[in-house]
Amino acid sequence: MITLVSICDLFWLLWLLPLLLGVLLTWLYWRSKYSNMVAEYEGKIKGLNGRIKGLQDDLAKCSAKRSELEGDLSITKGRMREIESEMKSLKAAAESEKRKASAAPKVNKIVEDKGSNSDTDKDVKLGSVASSFAGGSAASGIASNTGSSEEKAGTPPTSSKKSIYAGIKSDNLQIVEGIGPKMESVLKENGVNTHTELANQTPDSLRAILGKYGDKYKIIDPTTWAQQASYASKNDWDGMIDLQKKLDAGKDNAASMTDSKLEKYLIKTGAIKGFKQDDLKAIEGIGPATEKLLHSNGIKTWRELANTQATAIKAMLTAAGSRFALGDPTTWPKQAELAADGEFDKLREYQDFLDGGKG
Repeated sequence: MITLVSICDLFWLLWLLPLLLGVLLTWLYWRSKYSNMVAEYEGKIKGLNGRIKGLQDDLAKCSAKRSELEGDLSITKGRMREIESEMKSLKAAAESEKRKASAAPKVNKIVEDKGSNSDTDKDVKLGSVASSFAGGSAASGIASNTGSSEEKAGTPPTSSKKSIYAGIKSDNLQIVEGIGPKMESVLKENGVNTHTELANQTPDSLRAILGKYGDKYKIIDPTTWAQQASYASKNDWDGMIDLQKKLDAGKDNAASMTDSKLEKYLIKTGAIKGFKQDDLKAIEGIGPATEKLLHSNGIKTWRELANTQATAIKAMLTAAGSRFALGDPTTWPKQAELAADGEFDKLREYQDFLDGGKG
């Protein structure tokens, strides 16, 4: 059977083809557009995933830091409780001393340096020179109190001294080089409360304690702590000072002699008084005005003062006028000699014996 196609049928076919072509082109356009949009959103999703990972890492770090800070807070609270307890004890002791002082006669004297530009220039010596400024140590004590007034003027007295270390408590671990307030709290939280208990520790046992508090404590070197504490537990303060002078932040690797932490503590608490090298005011009886007068006469160091006769110094004072003439330089050369030789502990004992620089 033969099928005949009329012209009308071809007309509808010709009309349908452009429609189909338009649909196809439209589909291709939107497919391309949405493919680009999908790729764009996939890129954004990938970027957001990266940010989420970064935020998760930051959160982990914050959590670790929070843990560390909570540990520090715990240590600080413990230290605050200790300080509050110490303050109560000190307040009670101060009240007790105040009551004793009000009941005792007042016999303390204030030494006047007549060389002031004002009416008087008061110069009170309340301790000794710290040995760390001149390389000496807080050396040995001196025994009995005998001898004539002439001997007293020329040599250090042999009187028994009031120990400058008397105020150091057995639980003060901060005098150990390398131990500060926070580290002291850490040790006490772990049962190490006194010099004796610290002396009985080993470097490994101390590192085990430090390891409980995070990485920043693990790098601390406690190797010499027990040795330092051993000196303190035996009241061998000279030995402790000599050891600390060889340390650098508690480590036994100092390139040269360093300042002793124990001496710094004694200066801070007022047990001894610190002076710079060749500070003539370290000499009992010499104030700022007299020091200036001595400088103008060519005496600028302890050694130069030690090598100057007391009679020559007296002549300088007399020549400077009535304000200086009353000064008594009899013991100044001997005091200066002790300072120049680094014998600061002996100088302190000698000055405790003097009254305004007079023997």
